[in-house]
Amino acid sequence: MGDKSDEYALRLSYLEQTDADSLAVARLYLEMASNQHYSDRDYALSLFDKADALFALHLPTARDAAVAGLALSLNNRAALEIEAQEWDWAIDAASQAVSLRQDRLRNCVGRKDDTERLDLGYSLAALVLATRGAGKFDLACAAASDGIKVLGKFAGMGNQEAFVLLTKLICIYADLCSETDQLPDASLLLPLAKAFYSTRSNGKS
Repeated sequence: MGDKSDEYALRLSYLEQTDADSLAVARLYLEMASNQHYSDRDYALSLFDKADALFALHLPTARDAAVAGLALSLNNRAALEIEAQEWDWAIDAASQAVSLRQDRLRNCVGRKDDTERLDLGYSLAALVLATRGAGKFDLACAAASDGIKVLGKFAGMGNQEAFVLLTKLICIYADLCSETDQLPDASLLLPLAKAFYSTRSNGKS
């Protein structure tokens, strides 16, 4: 860990001398924060705060990059808070990340939206874990349903990362439905099952 800290210190020193308020410095603060253990929560949060302040500074001039950075920072902040079982803070950060990434997906016009869609799926998954940890099972179930809808486009497409995340959300959704005495939404799950079955059948033919 000492070697990593030294590496960060050297990179940060160089970047701060070059341009202390740059997006590169913001991304380095974010990387440093994201690699902290939750036992160093206070230090990690101070790094997230520094990153967010710099991303916000660039909103007027480099909005797309700044919003992407803020969304990732909030998502990783939520992951830290989930590990620390600070559920209210985790919900707040995940909710903000979801909102930013929903906007990015909506504004993704004229180009492939796979990256934005997968990013939103991760933020919704974080919101699921945070609300479930807080005992808010109805909210967690709704967030899981939203995540499945967002990621449903990947069903049967061969995107391994999306497939793993979608599968995990489906399993959590089923558990939450049981927890809240709800029946799983057939209109949500059946199209996915058909897509998976169709892909498997075509692979065998």
